[in-house]
Amino acid sequence: MEYQLLPHEYMIMHSENVCFGKSATLSDELILTNLNLIHIKKGLFGGKKGQLTIPINQIKLFEGRPQVSINKANGDKRLEIYYNGGQASFGFDNAKDTEKWASNLIKLITGDTSNFDSLGDNSFFGVDVLAETLRDTFNVFKSGLGIKEKEPEKVSSKCTFCGAPISGLSKQTVRCSYCDMEQSL
Repeated sequence: MEYQLLPHEYMIMHSENVCFGKSATLSDELILTNLNLIHIKKGLFGGKKGQLTIPINQIKLFEGRPQVSINKANGDKRLEIYYNGGQASFGFDNAKDTEKWASNLIKLITGDTSNFDSLGDNSFFGVDVLAETLRDTFNVFKSGLGIKEKEPEKVSSKCTFCGAPISGLSKQTVRCSYCDMEQSL
């Protein structure tokens, strides 16, 4: 894997042997984090030739449903994603992987992070922190759509990274003024 995670970014899925667009060559990598979908284009000898990063919050929604689907092309299943700025299509060497990628992307976007589908030996890192971060992201989407909830209460706590005092609204993501790390209250 040639992608450097940010301090508040968590790995959800990673697959090698992926093809992009109309290509039939299964040589690329696909990475899903709580913040981004990253496609790493590989060259003939495995070297990195390019990278496409699609922020999760840029994947389009229609009537509250993420624009992520599985389409069949020439007998192969392809993962189709529509986002602000374009469309991406990915193929996998295992058709079941296509379904797991689509399912996890939809769960991530809608905030249903309680049970991601795993791929083989891939493991999930920081799932509890990821779930809280995704819940916050989903709440931002809901408020943007005008869905109202009860007023959150004010909370004071200590930074989980450096121990400095932090405060804000319950279930809100705040940035510590001392160590500059983001976390949920």
